[in-house]
Amino acid sequence: MIVFIILAAALAAICVAVIAVPLLRPVPSKAAAAPWAAAAAGAVLVVGSVGLYATWSNWSWHESPGVASPEGMVEKLVHQLNDHPDNVTGWLMLGRSYVVLQEYPLAVRAYQRADRVSGGQSAEALVGEAEALTLMDDSELSGQAGQLIERALAIDPTSPQALFFGAAAAMRRGELPLARARFVKLLGLDPPARIKAILQEEISGIDRQLAAAHPDPAAPKP
Repeated sequence: MIVFIILAAALAAICVAVIAVPLLRPVPSKAAAAPWAAAAAGAVLVVGSVGLYATWSNWSWHESPGVASPEGMVEKLVHQLNDHPDNVTGWLMLGRSYVVLQEYPLAVRAYQRADRVSGGQSAEALVGEAEALTLMDDSELSGQAGQLIERALAIDPTSPQALFFGAAAAMRRGELPLARARFVKLLGLDPPARIKAILQEEISGIDRQLAAAHPDPAAPKP
């Protein structure tokens, strides 16, 4: 189990780089680059990936060597879903597994199936699909992926993943007040201390950008 969790975290870190690098690039006529948003993406995705495999698995981690590899575990999960196609949790886990294996089109399909099985009421399925789409093409955060995030927030306004990606999407659109509000809401969910510090720094960065864009006329001039 430990080896697989470490592998999941390592691969997730690689995936994060795909998202983080575009977030660091300036967008013409939009808000400035968001280095702290990129760092937060890394922390959330890596920690989330480890937590997923540590807590969501329903099978034994002491099976025969034939299913010890990530691919073998995914194959077993696929067989289980063939027998229980209405298992929303199973489809969500399959989607996350495909993301870890960098099989993003398959991850999108798994999350879409989870969305259908849930009757369109799974915020996690929508966020997962948005993440997979963004990993394939970072511009999706301003397109279909961004729309999926908005749907997820409508279903679960307190979803940490949806709030983070929603804030990142808002920053890409230059909607700094909305991005700030979402970061503040995420901060209010009492995340781990390291994530909290990153969010506070990101909020401060947005405040500086807003102040520079709309200086207080009553403030003393240097």
